[in-house]
Amino acid sequence: MTEERRHSLSDSIPQSFEEQHYPITYWSRRWGFSAKTVREWFRDEQGPGILRQTNTGRRSKRDYTTITISPNAAARIYAKHAGERPDRRRSREVM
Repeated sequence: MTEERRHSLSDSIPQSFEEQHYPITYWSRRWGFSAKTVREWFRDEQGPGILRQTNTGRRSKRDYTTITISPNAAARIYAKHAGERPDRRRSREVM
């Protein structure tokens, strides 16, 4: 592979830190699922495109974690979970 081609390939594929990340509510509205369902899908998921911001030390209030997800990570997890649900159409738009 030539040096020029290698650069063009790496330039066309965005890194997970370069992508816009969206909150759970964005994806839940987009896919037609409740925010609770989408949050459960991402609760134990790790990997590129899933950012977690822990909010701790809030005096007497409980701690929580804010999760934001890139389109690539969302597509990966959506395909994983939508494939398990025979009642859902697979042709739904992911993004």
